[in-house]
Amino acid sequence: MNMKILVLLAMTSLILLSCFSAGCVDQTASQTDVLADVISSLNKTLTDTRAEADKAADAYAAGPTPENGRQALATLYQRTTLTHDLLIADENGIVRAVYPDNIQSALDEDLSRYPPNKEIFAGTDVYVSEYMVLENGLKAYLLSVPIRSPNGYAGYISLSFDPYRFFGAEEQKVLEKGYNLWVMQTDGIQVFDADVSEAGVDLLNDPAYQSVREMTHLVAANPSGETKYVYTADIGTDRVEKTAVWDTFTFGGREWRVVLTKSAKING
Repeated sequence: MNMKILVLLAMTSLILLSCFSAGCVDQTASQTDVLADVISSLNKTLTDTRAEADKAADAYAAGPTPENGRQALATLYQRTTLTHDLLIADENGIVRAVYPDNIQSALDEDLSRYPPNKEIFAGTDVYVSEYMVLENGLKAYLLSVPIRSPNGYAGYISLSFDPYRFFGAEEQKVLEKGYNLWVMQTDGIQVFDADVSEAGVDLLNDPAYQSVREMTHLVAANPSGETKYVYTADIGTDRVEKTAVWDTFTFGGREWRVVLTKSAKING
């Protein structure tokens, strides 16, 4: 029996060695590969969300009443993981339905002075707003899709989503591979970082981030790239060299620089 076990273990070792040599055992993914996977996943999440919003727009267009609008929004809310608040505005920008009920005060509000509108949807079928602070204090984006009836443009559906819920879904996957994730807009506004307090920081102009100013300008000015920089923690004197690789994720007319970093402590 012992001899059989030894033979079995030897055979298993040979199989694993052959498999590893052939590449069928996952090895540590490169920083560039992990970043590509992150952007692909982000794109899928928003593409799936947009598809559900299109279904809700079609459902409302088939019976454009406040009751049908609320039902369409409720269904959309249940089918998407990102959604925070939703509304339907008509072709004149007047809010006709909302979900959930905690934003009932928005009903009949005139949003015509804000994008999106008919002109924007003449050139696209999905629109993502600028980064904004909503009335409830949430820092968010709005994803909107047009409602089209047999008579043409009939308004839009908007859903708000928290960038921390959106980008944060990728953070754990990245950490498991030894990297860190942060995201900024091309104007330098940071919209995601492991430190939640840094949401909304202007990395290009805030004096507190002088030490990374050169690096953030480089990221803002170039759609993709790689660089090294030294970061000194706010507390203590630890200095860390970081390798940053970034690429651009674009959706609904909005661009984000998605940055993956790997740290190495500097001795001395």
